[in-house]
Amino acid sequence: MKCPNCLKNFSGSKKCPACKIDVVLYKGTVRLSDKLHNKGLERLKVGDFYHGIELLSKSVSINKNNVPSRNLLGLALFEVGHVGEALKHWIVSQSMLKDDNPATKYIESAHKNARKLEALNDAVDMYNQALEHIKHKSDDLAIIQLKKAVEINPRFVDALNLLTLCYLIQNERERAILTSERVLSIDVMNPVTLNYYAILNPGKKPPRLPAKGRGQPIPKGPYKAIDLEQKKKKNFHVAELFMFLIGIAVAAGALYFLLVPALRRSWYSERQLLVEEHEEASANYRDRLSRAVDDYNAREGEIANLEAELAVARLENDVWQRVRVVNQAYTEFLRDELRVAVGLLNPPGDQPLMIFDLPSDIQDLAQEILTEAYPRLGADYYAAGLAAFNANPRDSHMALIHLENAQRFLDEESAQWNRMLFMLGNLYFDEGRLEEANGVLTELYEHAPGLPSPFTGAERTRFGNMMAELEGLQ
Repeated sequence: MKCPNCLKNFSGSKKCPACKIDVVLYKGTVRLSDKLHNKGLERLKVGDFYHGIELLSKSVSINKNNVPSRNLLGLALFEVGHVGEALKHWIVSQSMLKDDNPATKYIESAHKNARKLEALNDAVDMYNQALEHIKHKSDDLAIIQLKKAVEINPRFVDALNLLTLCYLIQNERERAILTSERVLSIDVMNPVTLNYYAILNPGKKPPRLPAKGRGQPIPKGPYKAIDLEQKKKKNFHVAELFMFLIGIAVAAGALYFLLVPALRRSWYSERQLLVEEHEEASANYRDRLSRAVDDYNAREGEIANLEAELAVARLENDVWQRVRVVNQAYTEFLRDELRVAVGLLNPPGDQPLMIFDLPSDIQDLAQEILTEAYPRLGADYYAAGLAAFNANPRDSHMALIHLENAQRFLDEESAQWNRMLFMLGNLYFDEGRLEEANGVLTELYEHAPGLPSPFTGAERTRFGNMMAELEGLQ
């Protein structure tokens, strides 16, 4: 037998000698967790996020290592606006399973869409502000915040429910009904919304989504009926069978009269002794099993607490590391080392540093660096690129390096943008990088049709010749 927990092989017992786990109890726990996972999935398929999340939470609480349940729970929480909770479950899932784990893709997608996550985080802040306004009986201010939160995240169920409550407080029944129906179109069995709907529409059934998307019935199993022919008894020769039965009867009679009485007395005594031993062994086994279950549950609780503490510690460490990077970038910024400061926050060829969940003062520092450093760096790179481009002889290599950096930092509305595109197009064209030349020259044409002043006639002619040749190559 292989232990499902530590994967060690063992025999002769239901308890793994390596990790001391009760295999039968462990497998039962895993099966129950998987069953709750399937039920939660079925609820999510029909749009019942409230009960789906509840079932998946129970699945994870029973089996902390149920990676599919933890990933699905994260997706369901993200869908109804609980972004932070979703990320927490995905991070814990990733710590359990490194390879082929969808949670890795979810977290990477979150980092790639940092602006969207920042907006969703703003929606949560607005929801929390609305709660404070309601505590101080400022319903109008709460409604303003909740409308903004819902505009950012239209599927933010908690914000929609709170908005319904505000409309109920202000006796705006029509708006409250519309908002509650909007929630039911997302989470069809949300109990809070159903309660509001019952208050607003006494005796009226809430709208239900069509039941498409429900899972197909699960097959009962590959069972086969046995043919009647297989049940028939085999044929025997009747005479041989009759003589055999007579011999058995004679032998049985002799045994009965000679041996059975003595054997019966001996058997009865041994049976009594075996029954007593069996009862004692059963009692001991039940006692050991009860202690083992209690010990297993206690260890499971300790593991769950440690896992939660580890996940929180990892999140806090990640935040601390990013705060440290922002502070280091700001120190370089104050030293006027703009390239170093920007490189820390937005390294070339890598994802920008995620700052939406950092403290507001740290976010302000990062924004100050980016707001002030980008235009200055863009202007510096542009000046260096222009000098290399106009040098005699032209330093094409350095001109390309500086102008490509200028393109990274300059704003499209800046005065240097069009000239920078023209120079880049010339350099790409001269080096035979025609696809890149076509890209920047096309952008220049769209941004400044006809190349108006300060472009010279010679530059317009050069531009036209390059575009004509590029068009011919296509």
